[in-house]
Amino acid sequence: MHATVDAFVDSTRALVEAVATAGGEALGTLPTPVPTSVTRMLVSLRGLVDQMPPLTAEIDVVVRELHAKRLSIEALQAELATLDEQLEILERSLRPVVAWSRQWNRLRRSLTDALPTGEGTGPAD
Repeated sequence: MHATVDAFVDSTRALVEAVATAGGEALGTLPTPVPTSVTRMLVSLRGLVDQMPPLTAEIDVVVRELHAKRLSIEALQAELATLDEQLEILERSLRPVVAWSRQWNRLRRSLTDALPTGEGTGPAD
């Protein structure tokens, strides 16, 4: 950006000098306020450019931020993959417990159905 502005300032200065030379030959002399105004404009423009941070620094910051976000996404994906593996292992571990629970409920029902349900069939006191 600085190089572009410097090139712009130099080409504007050359243009002003060329116009002053051409106009000076035709009119005699270019009035003093014109070169002074152009010089002030160029100085102001250069000052404005000097106040701006370099564009490459801003782009570098954005690129570093994007890279950091990608790294955090990769880390999150790794955590999710690990959690998925843990849940799969837990699910496989619980399958026998679920099967045993169902068998126990069937056994309990079959025992309840097989035993008589009378009040006098309990143990004697």
